[in-house]
Amino acid sequence: MTEPTIHVPEGYRQTHLRRLWALASCRNCGGNGEFLVSDRDEPIEPSDGDEPEPWYPQPCDCLWAPPPHELRAFDAAQTRLWRHRERMREVFDAIGPRQVGGTYWDGYWHRRYLVETVTIRFRDGDLTEPDWSITIRWDNGQRCTHRTPWNARYDSTTPPARSPGEAPAPPELRYPAGVSCRWRRSRFALVRAIHHAFCTR
Repeated sequence: MTEPTIHVPEGYRQTHLRRLWALASCRNCGGNGEFLVSDRDEPIEPSDGDEPEPWYPQPCDCLWAPPPHELRAFDAAQTRLWRHRERMREVFDAIGPRQVGGTYWDGYWHRRYLVETVTIRFRDGDLTEPDWSITIRWDNGQRCTHRTPWNARYDSTTPPARSPGEAPAPPELRYPAGVSCRWRRSRFALVRAIHHAFCTR
């Protein structure tokens, strides 16, 4: 989408005044679009104690503004351009770092996949209505096309490192020597054998 433009006459330059251009060679304003005037026809020298004479900006006669129909078309084109950029930024944020040929880790399914295609289309040719999709191939060879946005909290370019987990507690920590167990002191041999098999290993 191209930048909207206004056809400004030759020799004019843009001023700080909104949507107004001034003649660069103007003798009154010097191309600024305005000049200073006072309440008096001729300035007088202030005496001691007098405040300086106020001066006010006056728009110059050389100012030029585009025709209303051209200005409306310019505003509409600017709005479309702004909307196009905003929507494309949303699309790129949703795609994330994924590129064709790259391998990534899906944090939801906990599986690795290869990106085969990334497609961006525009609904009915309207550049302000982009639509995107991504085709991937899982490790098992299955393909699918989806629009799931990239989630930086869970998705990554490499699978997360597996946690070794907690080590089993040694027997001396499960049943310290100073703690007396009533099953160990049972008068039944079978109870003592079960205690020895399951509680001291």
